[in-house]
Amino acid sequence: MKISRRSFLKKALGATAVSLTPAWAARLCFGEPAAPVKEFRLSASRARVHLGEGPTFWAWTYNGRVPGPEIRVREGEIIRVVLRNYLPEEASIHWHGVPVPNRMDGVPGVTQNGVRPGESFLYEFEARPAGTYIYHSHAGYQLDQGLYGAFIIEPAKESGSHDREYTLLLEDWVMKDGGGRARTRRRSPMGMMGGMMRGRSEQAGAPLLEPFYDGYSVNGRLYPHLEPLEVKQGEKVKLRLLNPSSATIYDLQLAGHPMTVTHTDGRPVAPMQTDILRIGMGERYDVEFVADNPGAWLLSARETGLGEGQLRIPVQYKGTRAHTPTPPDFLPGRSVATCWDMQAPYPDPSSSPATPGRFIPQTLSGGMHSPYWSINGEIYPGVAPIRVSRGEQVRLGYWNHSMMPHPMHLHGHFFKVVNPAVPRDLWIQKDTVIVDPMQRVEIEFIADNPGPWFHHCHNLYHMNAGMANVVTVQA
Repeated sequence: MKISRRSFLKKALGATAVSLTPAWAARLCFGEPAAPVKEFRLSASRARVHLGEGPTFWAWTYNGRVPGPEIRVREGEIIRVVLRNYLPEEASIHWHGVPVPNRMDGVPGVTQNGVRPGESFLYEFEARPAGTYIYHSHAGYQLDQGLYGAFIIEPAKESGSHDREYTLLLEDWVMKDGGGRARTRRRSPMGMMGGMMRGRSEQAGAPLLEPFYDGYSVNGRLYPHLEPLEVKQGEKVKLRLLNPSSATIYDLQLAGHPMTVTHTDGRPVAPMQTDILRIGMGERYDVEFVADNPGAWLLSARETGLGEGQLRIPVQYKGTRAHTPTPPDFLPGRSVATCWDMQAPYPDPSSSPATPGRFIPQTLSGGMHSPYWSINGEIYPGVAPIRVSRGEQVRLGYWNHSMMPHPMHLHGHFFKVVNPAVPRDLWIQKDTVIVDPMQRVEIEFIADNPGPWFHHCHNLYHMNAGMANVVTVQA
């Protein structure tokens, strides 16, 4: 929703918490040329939601919708978003994957105070780089209650490489408990041990365990109650795949068609063809396929956790008689793409020296005899600070000692995935990487964005159970 500049400023400047970015301040003070401005208003509020089947339930929403409205801007534009909070607790907006100025990052207790009930906050920053991103609340369990949406930054110059585009948000839901965050049905990866843990998790102040997810929706609708993705024969179709799920990793396959991966977490990769694509919580992938096999098909997910349902998206050719769509087969011989199979599309001329900078180990553990999850044995917020100098080259070394995968996400920066099998100047850039059980993974980044930055597992229940810390880039 757009609003006039006059009314926007009148209301925003009267809000409880308003911040001006350096770019806006410079334009006001020194008369610098103004970049195009896109203005939006988002309200966080409760709303009745129905996903096409199952119960109607109360969700926490942006503008009364799940997911929230898509925000789409062009690279280089200034985005201004006023968040008004009508919820009974503090809320926020985090611009997942976008290296925004620190005070715009939307993490209560780290980069801002939470937006209190009845109050507002103005987010403003320059939209760059181009890519596929997510906006979501970073307060409590609100992500699992419905506070998320797609944030798309289109290139300043459109490449025109595809004929049709769809944006797909993959979502996990607890239908047996009436939808939204589960309070009664919880699970643990350790079977009988999980039963022992449930008593502890009921104690006051203890974190919730992962719920049993039994509903998987796309853009807020369960199959078969979502409209098919309509394509024409011969078209090149682009899919923006976003996973704002709280605790679900998906393996996706499109029946009858291979997919070509072009971007991961908004950053380009050398085009790579695959049958199956793995996407973890917080990750985004742009893929393309050629509509050269007329019929009705399913883009479907083989859920890699312990969920009881399956995500399905129908793809229908125009002019094809409607019939039950053909599902993918997930045969053992099918190719599976993960970030380890990908390379940057061209050598990075600014690639850092072969000798890495400071190495900081990050041991991931938990989930055995405690409801808590930790990094280096520490449970957030009781963690030692990680301080780095601006411009410093930093390598984080993950070692997953647990039996669960952890999609690790660093705010404020893109990082390179250290891949010994790929030349250094072709390492891909990401902001979220899955660290599988008992796996060692290293990432490397230049600390070029000053301020305290949240660093955490993007499994919402692991994060809220302590698997987080803060990387502070000192100016």
